[in-house]
Amino acid sequence: MHYDLVHQLLDHPTPERVWEEVAATLAEEKKARMAFRKWLKPHVKAEFINGEVIMHSPAKRRHNQATKFIASILDLYVSQRQLGEVAIEKALVELKRSDVEPDVCFWSQETAADFTDDMNVYPPPNLVVEVLSKSTEGRDRGEKKDAYEADGVQEYWIVDARVHTVEVYELAKDKHGRMVFHLRETYGIEQDFRSLLIPGFFVPVRAFFDPVARDAAVRQLLLV
Repeated sequence: MHYDLVHQLLDHPTPERVWEEVAATLAEEKKARMAFRKWLKPHVKAEFINGEVIMHSPAKRRHNQATKFIASILDLYVSQRQLGEVAIEKALVELKRSDVEPDVCFWSQETAADFTDDMNVYPPPNLVVEVLSKSTEGRDRGEKKDAYEADGVQEYWIVDARVHTVEVYELAKDKHGRMVFHLRETYGIEQDFRSLLIPGFFVPVRAFFDPVARDAAVRQLLLV
């Protein structure tokens, strides 16, 4: 895609003028982003995506429950093994052109070692989980997915709490040598879920959606 854009720009009769307009727009976007950070409050659920402030409506119970279950299982596993840090929802992540609050994030121990208690803006995570809702699905599969890819997020889970599936995308080189997301697998509720990024993380998909299965998975992790 970048290759095509470059050639489209070079085919324009005045590419310098186009580039100047792009640079001016990005400069204004940067100012708007800083204003967004000053405006954003802990009780407000909002994101800044490619120059636009996106306000979020209250989520449905199935969304909140799936987010909570995934975060609790992942946090238990990661903390037990000192693999890094997990955050849920209100961690503001700084990407190249966006400030976003993913549903669940994981940073490796190497990255998390530099975190401080007073920080409120985080670097791109190693793993991002987004639980779909009707109002966010387009962005989760579109602009946000592209942004996570561009900022080197290694693994991306798209969770659909309505049909109980988990799509796992991993960052890998395409045939042109560019790092892009590839869909590794779509897991259904009867399957066991595995993360390649987090060593040994292996749980039933049902544990992401069902409280009884979640509790059983937590007990099993505590025994390991």
